[in-house]
Amino acid sequence: MILSMKKKEESLTELFQSLVGQPLRRNVLLKEYSTFRIGGPADFFFEAHHLPELKKAIIFALEQNLPFYVIGGGSNILFADEGYRGLIIKNSSRGITLIPQSLEVEALSGTRLADLVEFACESGLAGLEFLAGIPGTVGGAVWGNAGAFGRSTGDLLVTAFIWERGREKEVDRDFLAFGYRISRLKEKGYLLLSARFKLEKDKPEAIRKRINDILALRRLKHPPEGTFCAGSFFKNVFLPDGQKLAAGLLLDQTGVKGLKYGGAMVYPGHANFIINTGQARAADVLRLAAEMKARVREKFGVELEEEVIYLEASSSML
Repeated sequence: MILSMKKKEESLTELFQSLVGQPLRRNVLLKEYSTFRIGGPADFFFEAHHLPELKKAIIFALEQNLPFYVIGGGSNILFADEGYRGLIIKNSSRGITLIPQSLEVEALSGTRLADLVEFACESGLAGLEFLAGIPGTVGGAVWGNAGAFGRSTGDLLVTAFIWERGREKEVDRDFLAFGYRISRLKEKGYLLLSARFKLEKDKPEAIRKRINDILALRRLKHPPEGTFCAGSFFKNVFLPDGQKLAAGLLLDQTGVKGLKYGGAMVYPGHANFIINTGQARAADVLRLAAEMKARVREKFGVELEEEVIYLEASSSML
C-alpha cells in the first residue's frame, strides 16, 4: 500500500513537470510559509512566480482530482498540525503597472502589499496608505477585503481580472460584492489574477508622512515585528442597528490578555491577537480561540467570528 502510494506520488510529480514545466515539491512543512509559523507537511507544494504557471498548476489539480488551496503571503491563515492532503499553491506572481493618465495602478495578485504601498508613494499617488504595515499580498487583500482605519481594499478597486476553471474575465467592483472582510472571490472561490486601483495625486512627502503615522500607530497596538501571529484573529461585530463593536474591546473586558494554552498566547498588549510563543501547535491556537469566544458569548451574548482562516488537512478550493 505504501509502495503504491509512493508510485502514485512519483507519477503525479512527473506529470506536473511535463505539464507545468516546473518541479513539484513533496512533503513541504507549511509552517515555513505562515506568519504563525505553525503547520505540518503538505503532500505537494508549488510556488508560482508567473500567472501562466499559476493557471497550469490549478488546471493540473482539477484534472487529477487533487485537492488544492492557493495561498499568498500566509499572513491570515492557520495551517493544520497534520499539514495538507493535497497541493498547496503559493501565488508569487508579482508586478505593478502605473497608468498615469487615469491615476491608476494595476498589480498582479501575488504582489506584496508593502511593495504596492511603496510604489504608490514613490509615484505620488495617495489612497493606499491605510494598507501600510498589513502583511500579505494584493490577492489576499482583495479576496478578504482587507482594511484598517475605516478604509477597505475594495473602496479603491476599479476593475479586476479573475479566473475560474479556465475562464478569464474582467470584472468591476460591483461584481466583487465587497463587504466587511468579504468579497465574491471568497464566497465563490474565484481566483484573482490582477487588480486595478484608482488613486489621487499628492506629494510623495505628504504620503510618506501618513504612511509613517500609520506604522507608528500599529507599533503602539500590535505585536512587534517578528512576532509569530496571523493578525487580528476575530472580526469586529456589527449589531442589527449597524453599531460596531470592536472584537478586541469585547475580549479585553473578559480578561483574556496573557491567557495561554500550550505555545499559544493572547498577546498582552491587544486582546484580539493570538501569538505563537515558539512551539505552538494549531490545536493550541484553536483551543485558545474557543475559550476566547466562549468568554465573550457568556459575558455579552455575542458570537465572535474568526478572521483568520483555519485550513484543515482535508480542505480544498474545489
